[in-house]
Amino acid sequence: MYLACRHIKPNGVRCKSPALRSRAFCYFHSKLHSEAKSSFLDDLKLPLIEDTAALQVALSQVLDALLSSRIDSKQARLLLAGLQIAARTVPRKWVPWPDSVESVTGTSEGDELAPELRICNGFDECEGCQYAETCPNYDPDDDDDDDDD
Repeated sequence: MYLACRHIKPNGVRCKSPALRSRAFCYFHSKLHSEAKSSFLDDLKLPLIEDTAALQVALSQVLDALLSSRIDSKQARLLLAGLQIAARTVPRKWVPWPDSVESVTGTSEGDELAPELRICNGFDECEGCQYAETCPNYDPDDDDDDDDD
């Protein structure tokens, strides 16, 4: 069993990579969250461009910042050019997200975290595991079948 990363992607789906020990995020997202705090545009925090939903959020934020005069037209032009490049690398295929996060927890830094999630790595024995009752992979009928052999 391991704790999953608590990063929530812009499309509402959580990252399922293993979190670093005693940390909320995986290696990639822990770097992302620490770098986001040292942004040169304090008012404008663009999401990581992981999918088309992130592109739409980023585009909306850049346009809003431009219209509210938080950034000038030169900065907006650079950001929009970057988003155009990012749009070429993001897959255009729409995929439904049935496993969207249903609740979030806020941190003192203002980050939103998905609820803690323990994921079975597939090598653990379910019988006797303290998390068996909450594990989606646990099937009590499978344990009974092993006893019959």
